[in-house]
Amino acid sequence: MESLGNQFNILLTQYQETYQEFLNAINSNNNTLTTLSNSAFVGKSNIDTIQNSNQNNCLSSCTSNSSCSGATFDNNSNTCTLSSGNGNIITSTNQTAIVKQALYYSYQLKQLNNKLIDLNNSMMQNANNNMNNYSQTQESNNQKSEILNNNYNTLEQEREEIEKMVREYETLNSAYENGNISVTSNYYLYIGYLLIAILLIFLLLKTNVSSGQTGGGHMKVSPVLLLFLALVILFNASFKN
Repeated sequence: MESLGNQFNILLTQYQETYQEFLNAINSNNNTLTTLSNSAFVGKSNIDTIQNSNQNNCLSSCTSNSSCSGATFDNNSNTCTLSSGNGNIITSTNQTAIVKQALYYSYQLKQLNNKLIDLNNSMMQNANNNMNNYSQTQESNNQKSEILNNNYNTLEQEREEIEKMVREYETLNSAYENGNISVTSNYYLYIGYLLIAILLIFLLLKTNVSSGQTGGGHMKVSPVLLLFLALVILFNASFKN
């Protein structure tokens, strides 16, 4: 029982440190890639497969490709598979996953969380099997059992929080990318409207000059109409922007 308790405390310390690293990676938006042995990254889609590669070249290839969100290096075939989109880490022998810091720490948290739950269950089972051998009072035994149950519930809640934070992190990344596309599109639309408005104003001025030179007898386009169209386009461009 004492040995299990020591293992639990060591893993709990690792869990807390890894959890802090996970928060730091999210808050700093750290996109640095790192490696994870005996694992593979499964993204939304594969974008390239590089033959005769090595682990360092695979990491560099993903870093230099803006569409790459992670990669998998196969140690047997020396191939590097680049992937895009959100993905997950899976266990895979003789392969190395190349992933972002936030995903790496979230995977480590899940592994530590599972080990803590297994240890806690072993401690609970050990306590139940040896309950008659304890010299403590029934009240003390109940308190220990309650503590173990509380640990279990807390760890289950932590697992849900981790998965929730990972989903929120992925959603924020997607929203940021979509926002950039929308801003760029509105910018070019605004420039187009502005050029059309300037052209109409130029025609208006040219028409007025021509009208003044000829005494107004040969004006083909109404200045009022051109001015109205220019104002409408400028208002529409400002509203969309």
